[in-house]
Amino acid sequence: MKHAMLLATFVAGALSLTGCSHTAPANGGASRATASVLPLRDAKWTASVQSVNQSRFGATDSTRDKSYGSAEWTRGDGPGLSTVNLAFTYTGPEHDLSWAILFGRCGSASLPLIPISNFPELEVAGGGRTQVTATLPLEFPTSGAYRVDIYKDRLGGAQSVVACGNLKYVDG
Repeated sequence: MKHAMLLATFVAGALSLTGCSHTAPANGGASRATASVLPLRDAKWTASVQSVNQSRFGATDSTRDKSYGSAEWTRGDGPGLSTVNLAFTYTGPEHDLSWAILFGRCGSASLPLIPISNFPELEVAGGGRTQVTATLPLEFPTSGAYRVDIYKDRLGGAQSVVACGNLKYVDG
């Protein structure tokens, strides 16, 4: 009983302190919470996507396709949504590619932000060109380290990566 009263007193005191510590923003100014959560409308993440070395047929030799592209990640039209525009030219033999956004820089071990099945496949057309604009169920971040990986299959493992691009945040 004594512990319950002590706990209740502590919680009530903590709540009253947090209520007193709030300061109102100046007229016309944004509150600190709003400024850090909502990025500018023109903010985006961009990447130059380049092919990566790949082992062929289990040999220690590695080859590099001459594949390249670009990615742009922006805030979506609704809460919890973002949009990615990915353009890629692929010189490899596959006709359907997968892709994902992952934490970290190219070459680091990581999992996609959401399952690979949420990212639409890239259908490689004549000349190796493919492009997709996808609305994804992802919050638009304003900090961190992210990358785009492109895979030769839906497995999405490190052995399947054909290209990668480090995303860089651009604030308007």
